[in-house]
Amino acid sequence: MFKRGGIYQVNLGHEGDTASDICPCLVVSNNISNEFSPVVTIIPLLFTHLDRIYDFEALLPSSKTGLVQEAKISSHILITIDKAKVVSARLGFVGSTLMSQVDRALRFQLDL
Repeated sequence: MFKRGGIYQVNLGHEGDTASDICPCLVVSNNISNEFSPVVTIIPLLFTHLDRIYDFEALLPSSKTGLVQEAKISSHILITIDKAKVVSARLGFVGSTLMSQVDRALRFQLDL
């Protein structure tokens, strides 16, 4: 089962594309939905322009995620996908303290 805060490799390519577009993504949907729904809501990780973090973004330090390099999320890239698009076991995890920064970026983006 996918857990909120989990980081997984996801095929973001469109059906029919010959080349796959595999990208690490952070699961942001709630765990009840993740357990029972055929879809999961994710935000792709970005690995560039880490020197400036805007209000709609959150920095994900490698020391706190288990990833090999630092990354960030941009909450305006919110995607709901079929779980079959997830192509790897969990790569890393964002704990509750860091997830609160992701939540803040989501609230800012969605004006909640």
